[in-house]
Amino acid sequence: MQKWIGNRPTIGQKALVTMYGKVLEQARHTVINSTDTVLKVIEAEFDKKSGRDVKGVLVLTTTSILFLSKSENMVYTHDQVSDIRVQKENKDKNEWQLTMSIGYMPRRFDDIKINDDSKEFIEILEHIVHHKSANVLTTVTHDFDHFLHADRLNDLRSNNVKITAFVMKRDNLGHAKNGERLLREKHRNAKLIAEGYYQSAKKKGNFVLVEDTDILVYEYDDKERTVTLMNKWPFTFFSHAVIDQFAMKTVISREEGDLVLTSSGKKFVALLVDAKIAFVSKERKWYQKVLGFRSGKWWKRAVASFMYVFGFIIILAMIFGEDTTETDAITPDTKTADEQSNKTDAEAERLAEEQQKQEEADRLAEEQRKQEEAERLAEEQRKQEEAKRVAEEKKSNVKYKNCTEARNAGAAPIHQGEPGYGTHLDRDGDGIGCDR
Repeated sequence: MQKWIGNRPTIGQKALVTMYGKVLEQARHTVINSTDTVLKVIEAEFDKKSGRDVKGVLVLTTTSILFLSKSENMVYTHDQVSDIRVQKENKDKNEWQLTMSIGYMPRRFDDIKINDDSKEFIEILEHIVHHKSANVLTTVTHDFDHFLHADRLNDLRSNNVKITAFVMKRDNLGHAKNGERLLREKHRNAKLIAEGYYQSAKKKGNFVLVEDTDILVYEYDDKERTVTLMNKWPFTFFSHAVIDQFAMKTVISREEGDLVLTSSGKKFVALLVDAKIAFVSKERKWYQKVLGFRSGKWWKRAVASFMYVFGFIIILAMIFGEDTTETDAITPDTKTADEQSNKTDAEAERLAEEQQKQEEADRLAEEQRKQEEAERLAEEQRKQEEAKRVAEEKKSNVKYKNCTEARNAGAAPIHQGEPGYGTHLDRDGDGIGCDR
């Protein structure tokens, strides 16, 4: 379904193809031109005000605008749409109504949920209608494995490619991921790309990259989406360096300065070993690698111990404390809005998956309960029928010694064939026992 929603879809887009998968797949073979590229798909309802409530999806392609549903399909070329109007619905301010002018005939679609996906759909549609161009990069057509760095953005814009705002938002995975993707593109055969820097007279760079024979330090600018080479050395530059491995970082020290890796330190050391570079590994006890205990100063140890104990108590309180109905989210100033959005999407996906699992568990539990209830009712019915059968048998086996016993039991007169009848009770042989 990547054709419809791309390789990094939102939760809503995943749900859409799940719900309308058969409709979309059928349209791919019968309605959509094989040379067309899908730009965006959203859920909508056709012509609700006329009483024809047809639920389906609106699809934008490089040549057409389509409405696809289980009962009917509509296809309009870009040239047929002269104008569009978007407004919020009166009944629900969280939904849009879209009116497209097809010649002199308006086509109305409503129940369009206002979210990032529908905003992107409208942005693409407006560009197509007003600029008569479908040269658009969307969250469906963009390959998120390839970072939109400065050079790529310049190439796209020079070719008059419209880049949607949602593409830029979704493509921003944060400083670390963005820098790694850009460097991975520049150095496709790199053995290691890790966060780190070189410290001499001043601190340089924020990424360390290892190639076959060289070690490089790059400065990545997330705002400009560019990288600058700061240092480059052959492996032999670090011969006889002193390597100090801590819990959170690895320091490779030479007289000229220190190369510091804040991640992947063990892998970097392994690459030096593979390259047969001789170095000195500084031995430390395990606790001396922990932040606060490295210098050996008592006051730093005391502060660190207090902070670790305090942090441990906070964790225990979070795990075993009472649930609260409201939580305050504190966003560090150093985090960008896009980073927070990506975290929110990931959290939303996790919550949605947990909710789906919970709903499935509840459904199975409900089916189990219904099954047990049905078995209980069946067992009760069986017992009732068994009791009735036993009662009937007892009733059939009733015999009275004489008419006095029959009358005392309230059974006289007794007709032939009824329980309790006997010839000794019917002396005149008229088929009625104890009739007088």
